[in-house]
Amino acid sequence: MRSLKTYNSEINFDERGFLRIAFNDTDDEIDFDEIKQQVDACYIITEGKATPVLIDVRNGRKNLSPEARNYAGKNNPYKHLKLAEALLIKSLPQRIMANFFIKIGKHHHPSKVFTREEAAIKWLMEFVQKQ
Repeated sequence: MRSLKTYNSEINFDERGFLRIAFNDTDDEIDFDEIKQQVDACYIITEGKATPVLIDVRNGRKNLSPEARNYAGKNNPYKHLKLAEALLIKSLPQRIMANFFIKIGKHHHPSKVFTREEAAIKWLMEFVQKQ
């Protein structure tokens, strides 16, 4: 399993064929430098190939700085590398933020919010099988 860590997250390629980004349990704001490290790590791990992505924010209580939000959304140079995006959450505030992120993000790929990891992986596997 290929894996890289940043200050706020661990990113690895799951043997089932998708990228997993798990945020650490910290209250630190994610700034531009952190989000850029995460995006670059994703590119390195996937070797520039498009892949489904599982983003696990269950342990995170994170805020993105405006610069980080802008870079992660519309200005992300690697956004075309996501075949699908499953956001794994555990609370109502996270669901509200995740749905807001999906609506304003103008993603070029399917995105969905989940509270159960098994359901998120099952959904992502549909995209893995299409590769």
